[in-house]
Amino acid sequence: MSEGPGPQMDEGGITIADGVVAKVCAAAIKDIDGIAALGSGSGGMFSSLRGGDKETSGISVDVHEGGADIDVSMAVKYGAHVPTVAEQVRAKVKEAVEGTTGLTVRAVNVLVTDIVFPEDIPA
Repeated sequence: MSEGPGPQMDEGGITIADGVVAKVCAAAIKDIDGIAALGSGSGGMFSSLRGGDKETSGISVDVHEGGADIDVSMAVKYGAHVPTVAEQVRAKVKEAVEGTTGLTVRAVNVLVTDIVFPEDIPA
């Protein structure tokens, strides 16, 4: 019986799809106070944080060479401090993606596309 490591693999690899990374991002930021919705424009974006087909709306991911560049477009609730919300998004996305996938997050860009007033948020 030989001791030591098992057989070495010289071929193969792991590929993490952009969509997987986008889902990790959406899960990481879904509970940040101040985000009204993900995506741009006001039509139908309120459902984007509730899951389903639109759960990654507003999140764009480019994975290449072991790293990820991530863009998050979102609407912010009126009264929220936009720079604070944006920094929370950047920090949570970076932590979640690196911790879950092992990818290096090179950039998290946040684009605030709208501000949503309380009377405009569906019950």
